[in-house]
Amino acid sequence: MSEVTPKTDKQRFEEIRKSLTEIGSKESAFVRIEQLFYEAINISRNYGNEVASNKLLALFKNLEANQYQDTKAHFRKSSQREQVIKRFINQFKIVLATAIKEHLK
Repeated sequence: MSEVTPKTDKQRFEEIRKSLTEIGSKESAFVRIEQLFYEAINISRNYGNEVASNKLLALFKNLEANQYQDTKAHFRKSSQREQVIKRFINQFKIVLATAIKEHLK
């Protein structure tokens, strides 16, 4: 198994960002988006499991508590849910960019 380093984690975050753009915000693709989100959380856990000491994990947990939970609400129309998914994806990309720039040097 290869060693996990900030450089390989940074590369994976960049790949996840690109994948999010390719996948789009359709409701039918949301499971794949969720998988990428939880993969990113798992990667951030390489730097500690405590939110207080792991700022990278704190970023993702904050996103989970705010934007991700909104995607679980009940919507009358799929277009409404897709708007929420789109907002989540945009915030997810911002968190990934912040992680790449500030935490994985």
